[in-house]
Amino acid sequence: MEFISRAFEWIAENEAVLSGMAAAIVIVGVLSSPLRRRFSRSDRRASEVAGTLSAPVAAPVPVTDRPSIAVMPFQNLSGDPEHEYLADGLSEDIITGLSRVKQFFVIARNTTFTYKGRAVDVQEVSRDLGVRYVLEGSLRAVGDRIRVTAQLIDATTRAHAWGERYDRPVADILSVDDEVTDAIVAALWPALRRAEIETSRRAAPGDLGAWALVNRAWYSIQSDLGDEEKVLAAARACEEAIALDPEYGLAYAVLAHARSLVSQQMESMPEAESVMEPMNRALSLAADDPGVQHAYAAVLGNMGRTLDAKRAWERSLDLNPNNAAARAGLGISQIYQKQHANAVANIDTALRLSPSDPLLYHWLAHRALACAMLERWDEALDNAADSVQRNGSRVGWATYAGALVRVGRIAEAGRAWQKLLDRTPGLSPDVLAMFLRDVAIDDAKADALVADLMRASEAALAASQ
Repeated sequence: MEFISRAFEWIAENEAVLSGMAAAIVIVGVLSSPLRRRFSRSDRRASEVAGTLSAPVAAPVPVTDRPSIAVMPFQNLSGDPEHEYLADGLSEDIITGLSRVKQFFVIARNTTFTYKGRAVDVQEVSRDLGVRYVLEGSLRAVGDRIRVTAQLIDATTRAHAWGERYDRPVADILSVDDEVTDAIVAALWPALRRAEIETSRRAAPGDLGAWALVNRAWYSIQSDLGDEEKVLAAARACEEAIALDPEYGLAYAVLAHARSLVSQQMESMPEAESVMEPMNRALSLAADDPGVQHAYAAVLGNMGRTLDAKRAWERSLDLNPNNAAARAGLGISQIYQKQHANAVANIDTALRLSPSDPLLYHWLAHRALACAMLERWDEALDNAADSVQRNGSRVGWATYAGALVRVGRIAEAGRAWQKLLDRTPGLSPDVLAMFLRDVAIDDAKADALVADLMRASEAALAASQ
């Protein structure tokens, strides 16, 4: 081990380029009125794109100048499906631990988990994600003990950089993620003060079952904000987790977030008491947990408190600067404060952090909206087209229709408008005018955008006759 430590000191001193991305959590609505929530709520059905669209093509990913790493989903070698949550949760906790080290750039869970169940070529991962290092691992449980193996690979050379095996009682599995995180930090950044890691640790639950329940609930709802069944199941799981461990702050935070999403899907304001009671409990237990702060920002957004949500997103990013979803959440909140250039920059960072995120459709739709506000119509059109092809949302289809008008593709704009009407019956350009005045820099620009949507609406009506 002394040899490995010295070798990595040399690597840290001489390496110029490394990259990575961060654990994603959910982007919540940051809209400040029932109209905004109704307009932005995503549709879970697969989208049939108006006009002819090519499949999204992944652009080459640039490498950052910070140490970078992608943590692949740990393999469950136990033969017991019930241990899958242990493997997944361990991977996520290592990602979270590494993400809190500000000198690192760590790939988000939502992206690395797209490789789950696949034979992974580390050099392919390096090219796809722009990272230098890949962490692979496995978990095998026998009786009441568990064995975890982990290895760090320099993906550019396929060289084995670090590896370790951990044998623990199942009940102690939550200590392994800290040990792996510490070992990687020591290998890649020997000069990093241990205190910076210690102060960023989240409060671990006292019950393994509670940890598993919340881990599943958290990932489930962050995969699709519009799936009501998943949201309700997540709320029930968190309630069960709280019964097992009444002091687990993240369980209360995810419960509050799930409840606010249920209200959003019903197109009504969340009930303040049912949402804020568990949220306040979470803050009292673990205010410095980045997951708790993330959920807090999401809840504030769903309750229409956009400025407060923006502050909470910023606090979440202070605690975990690699959080892709929080970065996108901050960007989306800035759209509704008419800070469109800042919004684009933050959403771009989120896209770099988690290029395969399930919520990509949501982020791209809002980036398209911000670009439309900036009159960057080619970008708005490209982003909106990509968004609706992934999962058509109200923001995506409306922005797509308006952008198509701006570039003179009126018939396609009419088809896009019809897609919007299919998801929001009765919606009219006049209704959208109120929304656009909230996000446009001035009334004149809002009026011009409404005129674009009027033309799309007229084209849809003419096509139906």
